[in-house]
Amino acid sequence: MKKKTGFIIGIVTAIVAVGAIYVGQAYHYSSAKVFFKDTEIAGVNVGGNTADQAATKLKSALKNQELTLKDGSKTVATFKTQKVNLKVTSKTALHQLIAKQNVWSWPAHVTTATADSIKLNASSANQESVKTLADNIATKANTTRTAAKSATFTYKDGQYEVTKEQNGNQLDAAKVATSITNAIEKGETTVNVSKDYLKPAVTTKSTSFKTAKDKAVAITKESYVYKLSGHKITIPAATLASWLTMKDGQLATNTTAIKSYLTKLSSKYGTINKTRTFKSTKRGTVKVKAGLYGWSIKVKSETPTLSKLVLAGKGMSRTPAIQGSGYHNSGTDIGNSYVEVDKVNQHMWVYKNGKLVVSTDVVTGLPTTAHHTPTGVWVIWSKQRNTTLRGENDNGSSYASKVKYWMPIDDTGVGIHDSSWQPEYGGTWYKKHGSHGCVNTPPSKIKSVYENVSVGTPVIVF
Repeated sequence: MKKKTGFIIGIVTAIVAVGAIYVGQAYHYSSAKVFFKDTEIAGVNVGGNTADQAATKLKSALKNQELTLKDGSKTVATFKTQKVNLKVTSKTALHQLIAKQNVWSWPAHVTTATADSIKLNASSANQESVKTLADNIATKANTTRTAAKSATFTYKDGQYEVTKEQNGNQLDAAKVATSITNAIEKGETTVNVSKDYLKPAVTTKSTSFKTAKDKAVAITKESYVYKLSGHKITIPAATLASWLTMKDGQLATNTTAIKSYLTKLSSKYGTINKTRTFKSTKRGTVKVKAGLYGWSIKVKSETPTLSKLVLAGKGMSRTPAIQGSGYHNSGTDIGNSYVEVDKVNQHMWVYKNGKLVVSTDVVTGLPTTAHHTPTGVWVIWSKQRNTTLRGENDNGSSYASKVKYWMPIDDTGVGIHDSSWQPEYGGTWYKKHGSHGCVNTPPSKIKSVYENVSVGTPVIVF
């Protein structure tokens, strides 16, 4: 019994001793605030070191450490750890790492030489500096590397042909940053970037690619028609297809190409800059150059509208947004309501719905000066009563003329108005007594002119 009792007491004593050692070591790590035995940070052994001691050791070890980026056997770049400005020497960060140790697990670190390897947590404080370095390396290296190509489809002979994606060897900066971080954390001096390539954004197996292609096929089967000044223009399927493209994995349109198409359409059918062939009252058929009168497609606003309609894939039949004056669905231009000013005959006619409503002699601008009445197809863009016209004479003096009726027709101040100061009209009077450019009209006729024209009425001056 004595032997048995002694044995039990010995075991208990041993257990108590071991327990005391266990608790004592735990207390030691807790109070001394040191790293466990053989703890490594960035390949540097800081076991048994306080945060201050570890900071000094890390700073010294990493000061001139050089890393080499390798792509297979090819060296991509070399740099020193110091350039990355890693925060591994931060005493605050090291204190935090020590605090995270489970002091009761210290026995696990007694028998293992590299019992614990603590990472740098580059995702926080160190991430920006590593990312900047990786961006610079990738940007420089990629200038001589092959870019990856996404899968595409093109329209040919009535159907879409698929071109598969192609891999490249340009570096992905985000992946390179991760590889750099991993290498430093492990204390390695070689960074392997052979798997850090940019991948094609879209592949033929991508759901987005299949969806986009199916949508493109549907779009080119729809009818897209513009009703434009008496014409019906169907946009060809090949043209629609040429506008379709992939952007961020989604079907999109090339708005530059759409804008170009609308500009050409406007140039072909619009009238704003076109010389007109006009059947005059006294001089037969004459050609009159462009003025303010005329219309064009409002390309700036129509481009996004057409783009949206194409991507909707439901077809369309519409008149595009129009700007300017004189647009008619029937395709007519000047129409049968207009003002005709014949400078040679010094006469003005007003036609309304095809009927002559006013016929009068006038006085146009002095033909040999800058005050001549400009030839062109103009438009009455405003109507005003009882106003004062102001301008400058050839000698530099200013004038102010009160008129009862004022109808401007161009963008330089020329218009039609009454002129009580003119003693006669028609004939050759204008050659020496012409206006400053306006169409001087007899007071007895101006009221009828004013009442028979509306804003938007074309004025043909020739």
